[in-house]
Amino acid sequence: MRGKRIFEELTTLGKRKPERKGRNVNLIALRNECLLARYYYYAHMKRKTYDDLLQLLMMEFFVAPATITYLVQDHTDHLLQLKQKAPGRYYFTSRWPHLRW
Repeated sequence: MRGKRIFEELTTLGKRKPERKGRNVNLIALRNECLLARYYYYAHMKRKTYDDLLQLLMMEFFVAPATITYLVQDHTDHLLQLKQKAPGRYYFTSRWPHLRW
């Protein structure tokens, strides 16, 4: 019926929480953390070339190479922490068991 939606919105004012649209910030942060761990793993532990590394990450995470370089630039502190800690393969397998390390 015409006008029903407006009526319902007026009568339920304050009861409904507006839905946030767009991508989930928490899921993006988890994706970025995993992507950076893979970046460190391929670069430091597997000694892949930069081009091979970008190709592998692009295929694993379905993101453009430019996105990967932006993420690396924005999170260099996280990569430096990983390099300083020098975690072994167990760290990665326990954190992301669904991936092959």
